[in-house]
Amino acid sequence: MKNLFAIFILLNTSLAFGWGERGHHVICEVASRLVKEPALARFLKSKGHQLGHVCNLPDVQWKSLGAIAKSGDAAHFMDPENLNYEISKVPTEFKVVVAQAGKKPAEVAELLGSSWWRVDQFVRRASEAAKLAKGAKFPKGSKEEQDDALPYNQAVYGLLVNFGLMGHFVGDASMPYHNTADYDGYGHQRGGIHGYYESASVNAMDLKLVADVYGDAITQRTNKIFPPENGTVTERMRDLSTVSYGELGLVEAADEIYAPSTTSPSKVAAKRPDEEKGAKAFRAIIVPQMARSALLLAAFWDESYRAGGSPSLNAYRSYRYPLFTEFVPLDYT
Repeated sequence: MKNLFAIFILLNTSLAFGWGERGHHVICEVASRLVKEPALARFLKSKGHQLGHVCNLPDVQWKSLGAIAKSGDAAHFMDPENLNYEISKVPTEFKVVVAQAGKKPAEVAELLGSSWWRVDQFVRRASEAAKLAKGAKFPKGSKEEQDDALPYNQAVYGLLVNFGLMGHFVGDASMPYHNTADYDGYGHQRGGIHGYYESASVNAMDLKLVADVYGDAITQRTNKIFPPENGTVTERMRDLSTVSYGELGLVEAADEIYAPSTTSPSKVAAKRPDEEKGAKAFRAIIVPQMARSALLLAAFWDESYRAGGSPSLNAYRSYRYPLFTEFVPLDYT
C-alpha cells in the first residue's frame, strides 16, 4: 500500500515544485542565518519563518492566479537541451541567448527556461527596495510604526518580499531535475523521480533537516567549496545549476527501482519504495544541495543590501505579513 501511495504522489506532483514546500522553506530559513552583513543578520534572525513562507508563494499562491502568472511558469527551471546547449555552456546574458536562438525573448524564455535571469530580477528589485529604505525617514511613534503606507515601512517590507521570492528561484536551481528537459526522468525509464525526490522524500525526513542543512552550509563555506565569490548573479546561478545537474548520476544511483517507467501507450511512473526509504537513500545528496542554495541566496541578500546603501533596519516594527504577494511579471522578455 505504501508503494501505491508513493506512486500516487509522483503522478500528481507539479513539475514546477522544485523541492516542494518544505524544501523551499528550509532553504530560505537557513539562508536567514547565513548572511554576513551584521545589521542584516540581526534583522533577519527573526524573519526565517516569514522568508520561508514567501519563498513558497511562486509555487502555491501564484499558481492560483491563472493566466496572469502563466508567463512565469518556465522561470522555475532551465531546459538547455531545447536550444542545443549544455547547462555549463548556456550564455549568462539573456540577450545573447536570444540573438543565438533567433527567436523572440518570450519564446526563448519559454523554451529554455529562465531561472537565472529571474533571480537576477529579484536581486535588482531587492537592491532598489534597500535604496528606498536608505533614503526614507524613520517612523516616529507606534502609529507611524504600523502605517503600511509610510515609505520606510513599504521599502523594508519590499526588501523582505523580494528576498523571499528570490529564494524560491535560487532553490529551484539546486534541484538537479530543474536543470534538464528530462525533468521527470522518463528519458531514463525513471519516470516520477521529480516528485519522489524533491517532495515525498524530503517530507519524510526528520526534524533535524534544518540543522543538517545549516551545518553542511557552514562546512562548504568554511572549506571554500561553495558559493563562488566572484561573478555576476547569472554566472553564479549557472555555477549552481551546473553542479546540480552534475549530480544526476548520484541521484539515479541512489534511486531504487522495482519496475521502470513506460511512456507507451501512456505514461506510467516507475515503481519505487515508499518515501521513508527514499528519504534515507537521498539524504546525503539532498542536504548539500539545499545548503548550496542557502549559501548563494545569503550571498545575494548581502549584496542586494549593500547595493542599496546598507540601510538601517532598526526602525522597522510593522506587523505586516506577506501572506500573499502580487505576481511579478518577467522584466527581461
